[in-house]
Amino acid sequence: MNVEKYTLKLTIPVLLFLALFQLGKFTAEAQNVSRPFETEISFPKDLNTPTVNFNLQSLGNKKFKLILDEPNTQSTEVKIFDILGNLILQDQLMPDDGLQKNYDFTHLNSKIFVVEVGNAKYNKTKSIYANPHGTIDKQSKLKE
Repeated sequence: MNVEKYTLKLTIPVLLFLALFQLGKFTAEAQNVSRPFETEISFPKDLNTPTVNFNLQSLGNKKFKLILDEPNTQSTEVKIFDILGNLILQDQLMPDDGLQKNYDFTHLNSKIFVVEVGNAKYNKTKSIYANPHGTIDKQSKLKE
């Protein structure tokens, strides 16, 4: 008789558990959220926008030339910083500007400039010492 009470006590909770499990009372609601399956992959149209290749050529005392390798097909942003990272000039290169653009910073103390050319997605950064090789800066010569 003791064994019958024990099996009856054990059987009722097990049956109750199985009945509730079948009704879904123990499933997590967060996992039952349905969402659509993606059947296509799409990429932004400007993903393959090529980078802008350019060179910098010193023209003398704090002057330099930006030279594009290929004609510019869209407006491209140019940012010029001094050696401390201060933004000196923010410019736009338009397709009708051609392959070259000159910059003159004789009014500044810095001779080393960092030039960033590109758009919101791609950019290239180069630096230039705007004093041609083999020349002596007259101001620094006078200070000696």
